[in-house]
Amino acid sequence: MKHTVVLTSDAMAEARDAREYLVSQGYRVETVPENIRLWDEAALAAFAEPLAGELLGVIHPAPQRILGGVEAVSEADWSRAADEGPMAAWCVTKVFCGLMAKNGGGSMIYLNSIHAEKPVGNGALFSMGCGAVQMLSREAAQDYGEFGVRTYFVQKGIAPTDPDSTSPVSGVYCGADLRYNERKFPEAGHLNALLAFLLTPGAAALSGSDLRADGGMTLYYIHRRKVEGRPYYERP
Repeated sequence: MKHTVVLTSDAMAEARDAREYLVSQGYRVETVPENIRLWDEAALAAFAEPLAGELLGVIHPAPQRILGGVEAVSEADWSRAADEGPMAAWCVTKVFCGLMAKNGGGSMIYLNSIHAEKPVGNGALFSMGCGAVQMLSREAAQDYGEFGVRTYFVQKGIAPTDPDSTSPVSGVYCGADLRYNERKFPEAGHLNALLAFLLTPGAAALSGSDLRADGGMTLYYIHRRKVEGRPYYERP
């Protein structure tokens, strides 16, 4: 019985929350060791091969961002962003989707960011990488879908654990907590149930889709009125 989920990195808080949740639900969760570079296809394949027969799905979080506008980043930053972003995602997709295709299917979840569609000036390389992985997810759905592999691109919102990417180019980090419908950041683990669902065949109809799991925060356009006695704005 397939019951193993691979987490390619636990640097993201939402990924660590998901790992604990999935373990509590009876899944076996394996995390790619930090000494394996995700853009090293051979090393990744060597890690993945023993898990092939029991591989249920993979959760691939976006990398830690490199802060700074395009005009400020170095050549080394460009190279690092390419490796940790699109190249790592490409190798993860090739290795794990290939195994799941041979094994009759599974779920490939790119746990990514709203910055794929809402870039900010203080994380330009990160935003570009997110957009590239978003396109990769759609292509992977076509390439591996006929073999039962389902792919999902999950765009998470801003969390208190994220690095501050405040920039004059975009105000999305200004009062980010108030942009959520409940006027506060979501609780830790709020994506757990969604990620668990995407690991099941019941989510097959969503394969290849971009799931904006941001609590509506990117729909906030400051059309609010101040309500006396309340610490937030709400619609008239």
